[in-house]
Amino acid sequence: MLWVRIMAIALAALGAGPAAAREPDGLHAALEQLRSEGQFSGAVVVRDADGMRFARGYGYADPFTQRAFTPDTPVDSASLAKPVTAAAVLWLARQGQIDLDAPVRRYLAEFPYAVVTVRHLLAHSAGLDETALPTIIDRTNAELLADLSRSSAPPRFAPGSGFDYCNLCYSTLALLVERVAGTALLAFAQRRLALPPGVGIRPRRLADWQDRAIGYRRAPGGSLERADSYEDEAFYGSGNLSVTAAQLALWGSEWWRPRLAPIRAAATTPARIAGNPSGLSWGSWYCAREAKRCHYLGHHEGFHHMLYWDRERRLAVAMVSNNSLAPVLQQRLQRALVAFAEGRAADARRELAAPLADAEPLVGRFQLGSGERVAIEARRPLPAVRRKGITYTAYPLGGGVRYVPGLDLYLAAAGDGRVAWLSLYEDETGAADP
Repeated sequence: MLWVRIMAIALAALGAGPAAAREPDGLHAALEQLRSEGQFSGAVVVRDADGMRFARGYGYADPFTQRAFTPDTPVDSASLAKPVTAAAVLWLARQGQIDLDAPVRRYLAEFPYAVVTVRHLLAHSAGLDETALPTIIDRTNAELLADLSRSSAPPRFAPGSGFDYCNLCYSTLALLVERVAGTALLAFAQRRLALPPGVGIRPRRLADWQDRAIGYRRAPGGSLERADSYEDEAFYGSGNLSVTAAQLALWGSEWWRPRLAPIRAAATTPARIAGNPSGLSWGSWYCAREAKRCHYLGHHEGFHHMLYWDRERRLAVAMVSNNSLAPVLQQRLQRALVAFAEGRAADARRELAAPLADAEPLVGRFQLGSGERVAIEARRPLPAVRRKGITYTAYPLGGGVRYVPGLDLYLAAAGDGRVAWLSLYEDETGAADP
């Protein structure tokens, strides 16, 4: 009809075609504000059941040449490689080619520990001592495993009895997948797991990695300095993918589609450690209680990324950044992005207006608003959080904020002897529990 054509022309003239009309209300303005304040450089992509809903870049992929960041700018994936590796393991287990409860040695004869199972590796509960490795520079997955064997280092705890975030576990799993499947990990993931074809393993030499984002931070004097990927890294499975925000969001959208349905239940089931439910799933996702919403993070030097998906809402949100996001902002920004994508603009703005306090959390026992009791323990060399029978190390992010892998938890003091307890799915203040 003529009036439809006239309206379409008018909208195009205003820069508000159908794709722009579907953008989450307030999202672009919020990200543009953060960019103008120097708080965010990166890209955000939102997909739903109808396809691309939002895709914009902000700031510079290379601040030293002022090359713009776009949704198609490759970044260092950091740990966002882990859900890919875990999905490959679970797919092979579904096909009967891997027994998750079998010793790793059944598939990798050179693996040094007879009692460590595939599940232990998936759950970060193998106790592998990564400090025993002489170096990770210029070492392949197989060479790292050989170095561990030569070290004769015993497990740090009885396998299956504790949690210790473990990159070596996932580079070992990548090697195991390739040995069992008889093909490269990424080729397998692209053929069986709908990983977008453009995702690759980063080159060893950074100079060979074309058009990528360069990680950076602002020095105390205000100048920019590199906080970048490392040269000569050859391992993968735990990290070192080259991926874009657009590719991440596309893979996130596959988690509500039929292609990944055969492994979705296993991938979103909480891993178990010493009989207790872990904060991570077998598929290396952090999931809300009903396991319909899941996410994972990648953090390395100046890079900080998130992939979130909701199979009920059919929503995927990908964020990548290269400007060393302030620790007080990281989780708040992630929560705001999800709120914007869900149409909760007012909630999103409240998240961004309430950054974490930059204050070291207290040690002690606390009762959360939900009634759950948790503990922050003074351990050496780093404090730890004990929740549901499992102990997780609390790493300093900068200032007073602590981050707890295995729970995706940000901790800070909240005043009056309280602790701020912030994850993507929880925003609580814990009161001291005598």
